[in-house]
Amino acid sequence: MSKRILASLLSMVMVGAVLSGCSNGGNAPASSQGGSAAPASSAAASGSQAASDGGFVFNGYPMGQEDQVITWYGGPSYNPNAAYASADDSPFHTILQEMLGVTIEWQFPTAGTEATQAFNLMMAGGTLPDVINHTLIKDAGRYIDEGTIYDLTPYIQEHAPAYYAWLQTDTAYDKAMKTDSGQYYGFGFFREDGGWNDTYLGPVADAAALEEVGLKPDDIKTVSDWDNMLKVLKDAKGGAPLSFAKDRVKTTGISGAFGAYGMIDFQLYIDGNNKVNLAHVQPEYKNYLTKLNDWWKAGYIDQDFISLDDTAVRAKAQNREMSVSITSMGQISNWERDANENNTGAKWIALSYPKSDDGNISMVFGGKGIGEVAGTISTNCPEEKIPLVMRALDYAYTDEGFLYWNFGKEGNSWEYDSNGEPQYLPIVTEDPNGINDAIDKFGGSTWSGNCIQATKLLYLKNTDTAIACNDKWFYENEDVSGNWKMPNGLTYTADESTRNAELQGSIKTYVEEQAVKFITGEESLDNFDNFVSTVEGMGLEELLSINQAAYDRYLAR
Repeated sequence: MSKRILASLLSMVMVGAVLSGCSNGGNAPASSQGGSAAPASSAAASGSQAASDGGFVFNGYPMGQEDQVITWYGGPSYNPNAAYASADDSPFHTILQEMLGVTIEWQFPTAGTEATQAFNLMMAGGTLPDVINHTLIKDAGRYIDEGTIYDLTPYIQEHAPAYYAWLQTDTAYDKAMKTDSGQYYGFGFFREDGGWNDTYLGPVADAAALEEVGLKPDDIKTVSDWDNMLKVLKDAKGGAPLSFAKDRVKTTGISGAFGAYGMIDFQLYIDGNNKVNLAHVQPEYKNYLTKLNDWWKAGYIDQDFISLDDTAVRAKAQNREMSVSITSMGQISNWERDANENNTGAKWIALSYPKSDDGNISMVFGGKGIGEVAGTISTNCPEEKIPLVMRALDYAYTDEGFLYWNFGKEGNSWEYDSNGEPQYLPIVTEDPNGINDAIDKFGGSTWSGNCIQATKLLYLKNTDTAIACNDKWFYENEDVSGNWKMPNGLTYTADESTRNAELQGSIKTYVEEQAVKFITGEESLDNFDNFVSTVEGMGLEELLSINQAAYDRYLAR
């Protein structure tokens, strides 16, 4: 995080304290892009207490409230690492209670239950926990109106000053955590350096394989360059040169080179006029499908991609059964480590996201660094307990809490190096299951949560090559990496929510099934116009109208 942002954060905290009449609490986290994450200031002295009237008075962390229990539905975000039977055994969960000075009773979805189903069952069931962590609740306004969760607006500046300060650093952050009427409803998940952290997926190639056939990675820039690259590799090596895990490409792939905005998954997007559209019914999407089908028929695309996961593609990379892919920064780290350990000769590097032959690109995989989860406080939590619960949630956004959520407890899983940077200890770096698994044992920001994921965490868990990949994908396409996305934090009215779910459910199933059929040739692209007509007949206009209204209200917040 830059010094400019840090100064802004500290200023926000001071302003918030003046406005609320409260000077306690941590400051927002301090770190620098690419690595540094050092506290900007120390937390207040520990030992919170009960006021003379029985209310909670905050005097710093740990709060000294071990006799108080916060029930916390973690959702899939906070599931204990597979090495532990429960949260009672997990280092992250148990030490968190020590850092906070309060007792947490964790609740998680039943094993094998899909997250949304588990959430719906919980909401429809009996007594709700104090804290509910779930994907950003598009129905937050309705839940507040119905009395299910609290409107946090009256409390946020006084009892969550670090979090409030963080939200004020970016209007997109602030909007995402409000309802259309301006009510703060939850504590969100953010990626520290925004777009860079969100553009973690893109095209890659085995530079050694390219060199063998006389190709230079830096010369591969356009769709025509890709045509040539795939043909040359296919002719020289046989087999399908392009392979990828379905989950890594189903949202976007390289659709931006065709002016399109999606590949397989149902995808609404925002065009340059702030209009909501469905990617699948655009003529540019047909052009993209046509190219993918051409590559499929030519044998350039792995014929098994529909069933491939990261593990299967990693094996193909290790065995050098492919030369080109679309994958994540984390997977490149794995592939590079495999190549070095097994001396395969592969050298995986980033390719530029391809552009059209006339140099245009509409989008790349990315976002604004705002996740899809939020921690809300249910009205089952007594009102007098709100200050304690909010301070527990606010901890993740303080200096100390930022470090804990990302790296664990200092001296246990990490320590500062000679440059004042967090560095993992051998308990993490020498874990037999690898660093990616190990960091999940001690930190809470690995995937998502009510916290800010540090850029330094990504630098520590990934190789230099993987970081360079991320740099290339993002910095070459910064202007189109996230502006096209429907923003996280949209909220719907009760009627909109019900109807949107009905319409999207049927349309989503149909367009995703047809996308695969068009790519593989099971369905002729001559029938694309009929496909569009069918989607329109399923209520597309109404679906777009609902989402346009929600987006317009979001812009007006």
